[in-house]
Amino acid sequence: MTAPRRTVLKHPALAYLIVAFTALCCTAVVHSKLLALVYLVPLVAALYVARTATVVDEQGVHARAILGSRTVGWHELTGLRLDRSGAVYAVDSSGGQLKLPCVRSTRLDALIAAGNGRIPDPSAAR
Repeated sequence: MTAPRRTVLKHPALAYLIVAFTALCCTAVVHSKLLALVYLVPLVAALYVARTATVVDEQGVHARAILGSRTVGWHELTGLRLDRSGAVYAVDSSGGQLKLPCVRSTRLDALIAAGNGRIPDPSAAR
């Protein structure tokens, strides 16, 4: 039996380059101490990039946000729902849906592979 894996699906590291560029652009408008509050925008953006993720481990699927996280356990997970915009939602047995950050329909294979067969493939049902 293999040891359980923990897979983290995050934003690409290139997103920090966008945050750095935003901080550089903020420098153009900062002319006083009060306007220095503009630097909070790239700071919050960096926090968002660092914190938001979808984690798949032996307990289930965890959606991490800036100010908290939610989990759908394996015994509760009934499937995935794909939105027209490409967003992916985990559907639990009560019908509730949990949006999975950093997972789009284009990265669905990585999520299904991380689930070790416990996540049903929504494209196979078609």
